[in-house]
Amino acid sequence: MSLSYSLSGRVAKRLAERAGVFREIYYTAGFPEPFEEYVGKWVTAYILTAPAVAAAAVALHSILLGYPPVFSAVLSLLVIVIYTLIYAAACLYYPVYRRYSRGTRIDSRLPYTLAYFAPLAASGMGLDRIAENVVDVEEEREIAREFSLFLTDTKLLGLDMLTALERRSSRSPSIMLSLFFSGLRDAYITAGNLYEYSAFVAQRLLEFKRYELRKIASTVSVIAEAYVTLMVAAPLMFVVMLSVIGMLGGSIGGLPTNLLIAVIMAIGVPASAAAILVMLDAVLSRV
Repeated sequence: MSLSYSLSGRVAKRLAERAGVFREIYYTAGFPEPFEEYVGKWVTAYILTAPAVAAAAVALHSILLGYPPVFSAVLSLLVIVIYTLIYAAACLYYPVYRRYSRGTRIDSRLPYTLAYFAPLAASGMGLDRIAENVVDVEEEREIAREFSLFLTDTKLLGLDMLTALERRSSRSPSIMLSLFFSGLRDAYITAGNLYEYSAFVAQRLLEFKRYELRKIASTVSVIAEAYVTLMVAAPLMFVVMLSVIGMLGGSIGGLPTNLLIAVIMAIGVPASAAAILVMLDAVLSRV
């Protein structure tokens, strides 16, 4: 057990017991350590940083700003409350973000993995042998990790196939992979023909992938039009308009037009480019 958990073990254990659904989210996020240890790290970090934040708040309000002691204490307490809320939100949100990131990476690659899974099932291999082959050739490490955990459950922990599939289904960050494991379990119980089920799912996921790619292509075309508008047309239009106003001796809001042109070129254009890059990254990350 880590030092952080030993320092704040009781508090971490109580908080972990009351975590509810966040415990399940944590285990689908792919963290290596137990949930109690994760909470212990955050509690220890809060215990170490909260006094520094309180001291900085008191110094800011009483020494730099010169507020009265009572007013300074109230403001410092308010700062601590806000810091605590932001800290708790970050602690709870990080597993949610990590699970979403893992699920997105798995969903983008899963159709091709199942297209490889189906021929192996047709050859008559057992499920454990198929999982070993998937782990060996899979390029997406998150999918390889899920199948590695399945092998760990069956070979190291000694779970049977049905229990291991149910466990992987409940702890997968991807809805698609979770449904695949659940359906694979049902197919294993009923007919034992894994090929028909895996081939059916692979075909449907590939069709869904083509649909998603068409949507992404149309979204990228919209972003390209926004790029032309924000990076080419809009700066030229504003520069010409402001130049004409400046030549006529006018100003906007009391600000000289030369200053506004400099702000557009130095801040507006780079900010627009950064926004376009963020939108492209958000869209293309699903490919």
